[in-house]
Amino acid sequence: MKVKIFKAEEVVYEGEAEKVTVPAQNGEMTILPHHISIVTNLQHGRLIVHKNDGDKFQTEISGGVCSFSDDCVSVLAE
Repeated sequence: MKVKIFKAEEVVYEGEAEKVTVPAQNGEMTILPHHISIVTNLQHGRLIVHKNDGDKFQTEISGGVCSFSDDCVSVLAE
């Protein structure tokens, strides 16, 4: 699935991933390919992109919004 993460009007990550873990308002949420479409608010915490090659991209966020649709995760983070 495709992943795009934006912070302060810049792209901090764009690429493919096998899963993405976000700090949703009601607790940690992991999004897998072909997940149902969702939109959720994010809280302070660690966002983790599990890349297809086994590596991880991690960043701290203080909040934001995450959406998943058409096998693409988009995050607008603070």
